[in-house]
Amino acid sequence: MCPDTRKFITFAEQHRIVLNQILRQSTTPLSDGPFQVLVNHTRVLDFDVKRRYFRQELDKIEETNRREDIAIRVRREHVFEESFRELHRRSPEELKSRLYVIFEGEEGQDAGGLLREWYQIIAREIFNPHYALFTTTPGDKVTYVCNSFSHYNPNHLDYFKFVGRVIAKAIYDNKHLDCYFSRSFYKHILGQAISFKDMEHEDYAFYKSMMFLLEHDLAEAGLDNLDFTMEIEEFGVTETRELKPNGHNIAVTNANKKEYVKLISQMKMTGSIRSQIKAFLDGFYDIIPKHLISIFSDNELELLISGLPTIDIEDLKRIPSITSLVSRPSKSSGSGAPSGLSLKRNAPTSSSSSPEPPKFLCRASLLWKV
Repeated sequence: MCPDTRKFITFAEQHRIVLNQILRQSTTPLSDGPFQVLVNHTRVLDFDVKRRYFRQELDKIEETNRREDIAIRVRREHVFEESFRELHRRSPEELKSRLYVIFEGEEGQDAGGLLREWYQIIAREIFNPHYALFTTTPGDKVTYVCNSFSHYNPNHLDYFKFVGRVIAKAIYDNKHLDCYFSRSFYKHILGQAISFKDMEHEDYAFYKSMMFLLEHDLAEAGLDNLDFTMEIEEFGVTETRELKPNGHNIAVTNANKKEYVKLISQMKMTGSIRSQIKAFLDGFYDIIPKHLISIFSDNELELLISGLPTIDIEDLKRIPSITSLVSRPSKSSGSGAPSGLSLKRNAPTSSSSSPEPPKFLCRASLLWKV
């Protein structure tokens, strides 16, 4: 970065609010105006300004790619499979054309409503256990990650590429999908590095175990018998995988435990589903270039795909733990948490002065049940 650009970016960061307001009112596309240097430094831009630039760039792609509309003829009871067959053979350029949907046996033309409904059905079918493509994260049981067992579906990589194309096409068409993925999955789409902190959202129990390891002396906690391997159990069969070359001969010590945590977290979030992620991204980037989608953060990408969620207060009140919070005024406890919330603590249960590690860590190798 040249000195002048660095000075401008520093100035933009210091006056971010005013700068974004100017860009909102500007009628000149960001890439063509006096602030075009910000195209490569989008961290100073607010989400709505980024999204506006993003849509302008997609419009440019569409202008250079005008083709005939593509008809998708499907039966309602076989939407996923038949949509896959219809679109899998299409080129990336063809998929950027306008889609219109025909449900066999039904009258009427698609004026936009049928396409919206098609996207809704596809969004549900993506997570259908029958296809074994995605599974919920152990942490919240709501967000999804690639299923490491998906290879039991012989067409799983073709399906992942198809799903990547569909999600990118929905963004391209400015349609929201009712699907939510883990932080690490969004980061894969954005081309951002996965960090250990992402595990907090994906598998909180695993994250707490790793935090315990980082915060305590290994010998005092009885964890001085770990090595750079992990065990993965699939249908009762346990397999040991090395986290680095010759990992079974490398002991985990206080000096290298940060590397161990980094590698085992990467294996859990990436290593076991690498081929699935690659197939998905190949399909996604067929529609939206990587350099264009990467201007967003993981939270912004979730908004781009799914929009803002609708929260039904009445539904929340039917959940006992939420009801107590909604109906009772909160009182401050000694911990600073409102009443009705239980705080999970990892205090040692032993009277011994040395800390007691979580049971998850009491193995020579961590056992990860997929």
